[in-house]
Amino acid sequence: MKLINIESTKYTPKVILDRENQVFELEGESRPENVFDFYSPIITKLNDFLECLHEQNLEDSQSKSTLKANFKLFYFNSSSAKFIADIIGLLKTFHDKGIDIKIYWYFNEGDEDIKEAGEELSEMVSFRFNYVMIKH
Repeated sequence: MKLINIESTKYTPKVILDRENQVFELEGESRPENVFDFYSPIITKLNDFLECLHEQNLEDSQSKSTLKANFKLFYFNSSSAKFIADIIGLLKTFHDKGIDIKIYWYFNEGDEDIKEAGEELSEMVSFRFNYVMIKH
């Protein structure tokens, strides 16, 4: 069951939170007109989902699975960057509580700006990212 399934637009990324496959994904460009209105419900649902995972882990330590967080953002404005950092900080918080979370940061071959943005976010929250270069 998908908790979030938002199609991308010219200004907003595709967003998926898939409970069954243990995937959270942002893909596309992020420059919404009202960044708070776009990201706040996503952060709330992600937090609720992570709380449920944490409770499941406490009840049954044998059923741990890995949440894969894919960031395939090829452009985001500075307003979006704050909310992306909040999302990554939330993932880090629950990782520190024992949930296995892997972050994959995608960037196009030659796009050093997006790769560096990922490196800065990774350093900022002290969470190691897996970098994936997309070759064209």
